[in-house]
Amino acid sequence: MKLYHHYAQLGAEFSAHTKIQPLIEQRIVEVNKDLATSLGIDLSDKDTQAKLNGEVPVADSLSMVYAGHQFGGFSPQLGDGRGVLLGEVKDSNGQLHDIHVKGAGQTPFSRRGDGRAVLRSSIREYLAGEAMHALGVPSSRSLALFDSQQAVYREQPEPGALLVRTARTHIRFGHFEYFFAHKKTEQLQQLIDYTLEHYFPDALKSEQPIISMLKDVVSRTAKMVAKWQSIGFQHGVMNTDNFSILGETIDYGPYGFMEDYDDRWICNHSDYEGRYRFDRQPGIGLWNLNCLMRCFSGHLSREQLIEILQGYEPVLQRHYDELMRAKLGLSSEVDIEPLVQQLFSILRKEKFDYTIFFRLLSSVTPETPEILLDEVVDRESMGGWLKGYWTCRLDSRDQHDVSAQMKQVNPKFVLRNYLAHEAIQAAEAGNYLPFRELLNVLKNPFDEHAASEALAMRAPDWGRDLEVSCSS
Repeated sequence: MKLYHHYAQLGAEFSAHTKIQPLIEQRIVEVNKDLATSLGIDLSDKDTQAKLNGEVPVADSLSMVYAGHQFGGFSPQLGDGRGVLLGEVKDSNGQLHDIHVKGAGQTPFSRRGDGRAVLRSSIREYLAGEAMHALGVPSSRSLALFDSQQAVYREQPEPGALLVRTARTHIRFGHFEYFFAHKKTEQLQQLIDYTLEHYFPDALKSEQPIISMLKDVVSRTAKMVAKWQSIGFQHGVMNTDNFSILGETIDYGPYGFMEDYDDRWICNHSDYEGRYRFDRQPGIGLWNLNCLMRCFSGHLSREQLIEILQGYEPVLQRHYDELMRAKLGLSSEVDIEPLVQQLFSILRKEKFDYTIFFRLLSSVTPETPEILLDEVVDRESMGGWLKGYWTCRLDSRDQHDVSAQMKQVNPKFVLRNYLAHEAIQAAEAGNYLPFRELLNVLKNPFDEHAASEALAMRAPDWGRDLEVSCSS
């Protein structure tokens, strides 16, 4: 494993030199062979494993410092409280990817925490990263998972774990906020130059590189949030320190995939005021971008920053409409807003499972409306919606091809909370087979997987009451 250390070269103001503190009797229990191959990493190599789990220290490994707005309040210093950036690797195209270990032990930024991760949260993040990637959402990814015999204390003792993850970068909005808030203008400029050089090289070719970069950040963020909304994903903790400068979904904690449709759904039990509920995610994305733009007030005028931000809503709406047209199998000429709003009203009243509805819709024909009508109480409302839907959908296209295309954007499988819970319980008892079966369908969510049909079913009654909080 050839590691580069570009971020470490920025100096001591940007990070603290840290090493992984190995867990007791740790063992590697899952490896992402496809991802490892694409990054040129041999996960069967014992020396590589030893670097990933801390048994062999990496000379320039570090923990980043940053700030962030958390649930609306500003924290002037945060940082990697349980994470270690081992370095970067290059893929076959020469593109850099961070190798980051979560649950690595205490760092200077642990804030009285133990710096550890439990197996429960590590499995949830492993599954989420791979599920989101397979659904076409830019995301951090899971490279390897280590479990251990070490007890980590949360509400009760739990088995400790290490999650090795990758991302194009772990630079967050909060990095810029940290240097701006502390009036470290020289370091802020260093960070801007570093980000431009390594992640926005095309912006350097423009007359105003910072404007070009920030427009790209706004666009990436808007598209990421639009994708969340289209697949029914809720992040749960949309703090600015959890927002990647590259529009990748990172830091999976109390996330959730919508089951019964509810646009006011709150997946995070700790979000008492519903700041990050599902229907507020687009607005919070813009709010976070406002926080980022303030950091560039010494480089650009207020009018320039406002103009950059004004690009957010049109990009988000346009991309969301494109995604929903594909889910509905409609052509670009159709105005989908009335159709979507009427549909969501019906789904809300029926408490219809969001993922199952669109998967069923992919198989419906004008001759087989009962595929959906048999799933609802108010058949008249759904029948009326289907009539308007077919008026919009039927055109010169081959409708069999349209249905096939819909099945490539409407997943059969998503990471339901109760499925993760069952996989975690089994893994904690030493059985990783349910985890691997679930991971297999999540990596190929549009396939039928007839042998795993049960993993596409709605949650049982007990599974609908599960709560996830930031402690997860």
